[in-house]
Amino acid sequence: MKTNKRLLFFTIILALIAIGLFLGDSQSGNYTSILLTIILATFASIYLYSYKDKFRFNIIVWIMMIIVAFLTQFAFLNNLHITASTLFLFMIYILSRFLFAFLLTLTAAVFIRDLNDFNYILVKPTKYTWLIILLVLGISLFYWVAFFPAAMTPDSLSQWRQAHTGEFDDGHPIIFTWLIMFLVKIWNSPGIIALFQILVVTSVYGYAFDFLLKRKVHPLFLGILTAIILVIPSFTIFSIIIWKDIIYSSFLLFFTVNLAKLHFSKGNWIKSRSGFLLLLLSAFGTAFFRHNGLPVFILTFVLLIILFRNKWKPLLSIFLIVFILERIIAGPVFHALNVKPSDPNEALSIPTQQIANIIVNDGDMTKDERAYFDKVFPIELWKEKYNPYNTNPIKFTWESYNREFIFKDTGLYFKNYISIVLKNPLLATEAFLKQSSLVWQVTTFKDGYTDTYVTNVYYGNDLGLKNEIISQKITNTSNKYLAIFKQPVFSFLWKPAFYHCIILLSGLFLAIRKGKKSLVIIVPWLLNTLSILAGLPAQDFRYLLASVFISIFLIAVPFIKPDEEEHSL
Repeated sequence: MKTNKRLLFFTIILALIAIGLFLGDSQSGNYTSILLTIILATFASIYLYSYKDKFRFNIIVWIMMIIVAFLTQFAFLNNLHITASTLFLFMIYILSRFLFAFLLTLTAAVFIRDLNDFNYILVKPTKYTWLIILLVLGISLFYWVAFFPAAMTPDSLSQWRQAHTGEFDDGHPIIFTWLIMFLVKIWNSPGIIALFQILVVTSVYGYAFDFLLKRKVHPLFLGILTAIILVIPSFTIFSIIIWKDIIYSSFLLFFTVNLAKLHFSKGNWIKSRSGFLLLLLSAFGTAFFRHNGLPVFILTFVLLIILFRNKWKPLLSIFLIVFILERIIAGPVFHALNVKPSDPNEALSIPTQQIANIIVNDGDMTKDERAYFDKVFPIELWKEKYNPYNTNPIKFTWESYNREFIFKDTGLYFKNYISIVLKNPLLATEAFLKQSSLVWQVTTFKDGYTDTYVTNVYYGNDLGLKNEIISQKITNTSNKYLAIFKQPVFSFLWKPAFYHCIILLSGLFLAIRKGKKSLVIIVPWLLNTLSILAGLPAQDFRYLLASVFISIFLIAVPFIKPDEEEHSL
């Protein structure tokens, strides 16, 4: 009788998935995709039915599975037309997608839980670490030679100019500007910054793999991950672009590896001098190389001090060193150097887009509210300049966008903003989903896009900087190779949300195999992603490059050898 009920249960689940997907996706005419989805769901159901006695997970894991299933299916949602249907059809469609994602998530969870660690003891793991470092360094240097001396955008040029004039602007972290100033004393070329970035990225990759090798993760598994880094350009091509995001992303991976060392040693790793200094260095880089890194650092360390209460002294020492240093630099040092403050309007990207979408679609608002937003930015310009995925056309219309008026009374701004959002929840939600799509969406909306990377110095710049051809053959080969990964079939590789799905699944597997406390390892990634979500100005892949770097590490962490003293590594 129980068997018949269980069979009926899975049959109903499959029926709901089939009906819901057909109602939601049939308008696109992609029946092949619907059929494949149903086939996958059927195989997952058969697998789960066969292992019906193995659904023993704690409540935290079940909650995580629900969250992971919802977010991963949401990442592949790109047909907002379904919202125009009846509420009943919309709910059936969303339910079917969730059930499909949950079936796959539960199947993966059961499989991973019962999978062996396949631990393998290497006699000389350092030898393999150096091999990985040399391979990553080789492919990175190949790109460097191909696009010598570096790739630069207006943001890059801005910091290059500041480094040479000494006229500082906090629009970009001053630490990175100072780094450029120091490096160009050695060689006054963008090439040295790109080379430095290559060395940093490669070193951090090596540091991460060294930890995994010494924790007995099978070298064959790590060989596959190394091959992924070498083959997929998103892991290496950014090293040649002079952006603060490259160094910051490297430090966030560095920070994440150190949290893994801290966790798996039960805090003992930080008792060593090297552990203390390495955590201090990674915390410093996280806090200083991008503005959103400071809250990531602060909140992570608050959590660490709570979780590792018996090691609170070294943790609090690191926190105070970095925090006080940041306050000194942001205060007296900025004042002495006459550093121009950053534009506070950068924090208003999401509200700007929601206001614009409501105005463009003639949403509900009072005459006073309309008059207020007309003073912020003329109504006709709201409609003309609105880009659902980029706030720059609005905020960079300097002569018309009235920043001073906004910040003269921010309370009034948010009062009017909240009022029109509450009156127009669907328009506000639509604007938020499109503006934040870089964070959560793998399959983009029809009008969506992602800015990925550049390989040239910004054309027509007034600094006289340009690319030089060292080897035409290497340049041509690199361009042809990169073009392969620009094909539509590989578009998912240029969506940060794809790597977010990997990290979410890895976090789930980590909780299943190593316990819920191990989730502290993904906290820096989570905080970084949420901070970007809150203030995303445009669809630039680099904003979430850290997710790419961290994903390749977290894939392997659930399979490390447990219960080993980390301070000896």
